[in-house]
Amino acid sequence: MSQVNEFGVSENTRPEEAVRMAMERETRASEFYMRCAGIVSDPGVKKMFEFLAREESRHLELLQQEYDRFVAREG
Repeated sequence: MSQVNEFGVSENTRPEEAVRMAMERETRASEFYMRCAGIVSDPGVKKMFEFLAREESRHLELLQQEYDRFVAREG
């Protein structure tokens, strides 16, 4: 019997499902960091949160490219 781990995946999780889950998490992380950037008053901390949001967006783009390359073309 397959057990789902704390990330919501198991050995039975299809790769395309795992990539979609990762894309959703990157999106949520970017949104989280942008909300944080909008709340803080310290310019340095704001800049850090904005940087982190951009990094998450970059990760999302990379995942989307790989998804398009390997998964979407199979459908």
